[in-house]
Amino acid sequence: MVNIDDEPTEARTERHASWAELFFDLVAVAGVAALAHVLGPDLDAAALGLYALMFLALWLSWTTFMLYGNVAAGQTRVLRLMVGMFGLGVMAASVPGVAHTVLDHDGDSLPLNVFAIAYIATRVYGARSWQRGAVLLDFPVVQYSAGLLPWLASLWVDEHWKLVLWAVGVGLDLLLIVVLSGSRMLQRVQAYLAAPERTRRRSRGRSDGSGPVIHGVSVDPVHLAERLGLFVIIVLGESVVQIVAAAGETHFDLGVLAAALASFILLAGMFGLSVVFGHAGLPHLRAGRIPSRAALGLHCLVTGVVATIAVPLSLVVEHGSDPLPDQARWLLCGAVAAYFTLGVVTGVASHSSDRPRTISRITTGIVAPLLLGLLATAAAGRTLVACLALIVLAHLWFERRLAPLGPHIRLP
Repeated sequence: MVNIDDEPTEARTERHASWAELFFDLVAVAGVAALAHVLGPDLDAAALGLYALMFLALWLSWTTFMLYGNVAAGQTRVLRLMVGMFGLGVMAASVPGVAHTVLDHDGDSLPLNVFAIAYIATRVYGARSWQRGAVLLDFPVVQYSAGLLPWLASLWVDEHWKLVLWAVGVGLDLLLIVVLSGSRMLQRVQAYLAAPERTRRRSRGRSDGSGPVIHGVSVDPVHLAERLGLFVIIVLGESVVQIVAAAGETHFDLGVLAAALASFILLAGMFGLSVVFGHAGLPHLRAGRIPSRAALGLHCLVTGVVATIAVPLSLVVEHGSDPLPDQARWLLCGAVAAYFTLGVVTGVASHSSDRPRTISRITTGIVAPLLLGLLATAAAGRTLVACLALIVLAHLWFERRLAPLGPHIRLP
């Protein structure tokens, strides 16, 4: 299993994200931004579940093409990326209609079918982008479409069962990510093709006696780390855009300025923890310490959490002097606590955290936001955001001052 950045220094500076890949990432993040229509002040379990389901669909589609570009490198076909971008654009455009249909019980199934068809087409086209006979050893699920069968079946059932089948399809893909081994799959296919009887059949069927050649390919870990980090940065930037848009729609005064400033500090602090003191967009991660598959899974969770924070922050900018509704307050505090929880996981997994640091990160990063969510029921929204921003700033300060662990870790 390839580890993130587990390559010689000479190879690490050779590849960077291309302009086409950056363009592709921007379109994918536009889909994540569209999910703000799903979350709102009247957040409930149905809205949160729909958000998670649609976010995972967008992320899996993005990952399929991102890994294709990673492995293909200079042979990446820009036209394929453009087709994938169009598919992601259709998915993003249908998000508000899906949210309106499901959450407002509109009864129109067309947006759900549009989203499902775009997802199926994008995943299938992305899976066909790989070179024939190549098996991606690190993340083979992007080449297979077993998880798309429930999505295909959902086109002929009513709204409730559509969502159930979508969840089954995404769940099947997530299960395959965990249990499917590219190396074992490659060995089985090669052993099957190398069997004497099948070798003779292929020889009789081909004049030159040759048969299909199956080979394994691995991701470029340096390029992968860059793409993951850039995606997190763009998601954070999109959150800033939503805050600016919210500020532009309200009467400007010192209160709005204070709320916007606290929100910006919170997001900028997350940028510092994920990029300056992290790796591949993951807080507290150190290069070369975890497999690429684990980094991808954690990246999915981190970006999903970061994307949710923009919704309550926008509400704070619009109504900063009022307490946040209970659902929005828990969404904000819970998302911050989840972000730090993932930071604890990456810190422990990459051995960048000893016991005192882990305990400190748990108490200040996880327990403190949850206590704010529980107790700050009457606090003004901007006060709550300011407290959370101070927590993030405290983590940045400690990361700057604490000595690095191990001889290969260097703080900037």
